[in-house]
Amino acid sequence: MIVLENIVKVFDGDRVLDGVSAKIPEGKITVILGPSGAGKTTLLRIIAGLLKPDKGRVLINGRDVSDEPPWRRRVSMVFQQPALLPHLNAWDNIAFGLEAMELSKKEIRERVLWASKLLHVDHLLERFPDQLSGGEQQRIALARALVTKPRILLLDEPLSNLDLALREELRLELRRVQRETGITFIHVTHDQDEALELADYLILLFKGRIVEEGDPLSVYEKPRTLEAGKFFGHNIIEVKEVDGKIVYPWDREWGKVNGFLRKIIVPPHMVTLTHGNQCIVEDVLYRRNYCLILLECNGVRVKASIPLLEAKNFRKGSRVNVVIGNVQ
Repeated sequence: MIVLENIVKVFDGDRVLDGVSAKIPEGKITVILGPSGAGKTTLLRIIAGLLKPDKGRVLINGRDVSDEPPWRRRVSMVFQQPALLPHLNAWDNIAFGLEAMELSKKEIRERVLWASKLLHVDHLLERFPDQLSGGEQQRIALARALVTKPRILLLDEPLSNLDLALREELRLELRRVQRETGITFIHVTHDQDEALELADYLILLFKGRIVEEGDPLSVYEKPRTLEAGKFFGHNIIEVKEVDGKIVYPWDREWGKVNGFLRKIIVPPHMVTLTHGNQCIVEDVLYRRNYCLILLECNGVRVKASIPLLEAKNFRKGSRVNVVIGNVQ
């Protein structure tokens, strides 16, 4: 549905977007992931028509819309802040855009009820923004964006200001709403968990360039670039390759063989630990669903993520062997 062709955007001499090209699938959730300053919001605003690219084109259904205003693109956008009008109740905030479309009162009512029920806020329609929680305000903002029945919904980090429990709840709601409506969602975030949970298609943006794109699991588990590996917090390990075999710095033969030196990217969950003498456990960090083990292996720092139930087998200062799986 959406094709980006060599998009370039420069602000004050800074090349914020540097030749971005992508094909965004129709009727799916595409997530644009990247660190702060990567150009994510700028790209989203160019798709929306709020900014014009200095070079390149935006095509929607094969039509060049690069010079068209937002209202001709049939897109809606939800921002980081809900930006509700404080003097209007939830009903009127949701209906605000419909009045400009010159719809009948009956159709406006039907659409507001449809969107409010879809977002589970139909019991809040008489309340004003200052009577709503942050999560409720963002649901109203989503209903306001969906009520115009856009072809494309653009989401600019709409969950980043919510607490963790609300963020996780609304991620599930966003997936449900997209599945029910079939609208093309383009969601911008710097949160890796959010991206992997939401995305049908994942684009990783780094310093104004796309460094990875595709199926989210493949992008995460088998990134092709060091920038992506570092962003995901994977292990970047320099190894020797000898006759097709990989020799690691902690292997006994490391100092005895000459081979082709190259760097490999190893996600922490692909590191398996057994009792042995190769590496020393430097620290044990407990996360919500797993445990991160920090290891020192012959001068190389290695991270391993293991199930919480297995963490009791490894203590700071203990020695272990490391097995790396699925390396390419």
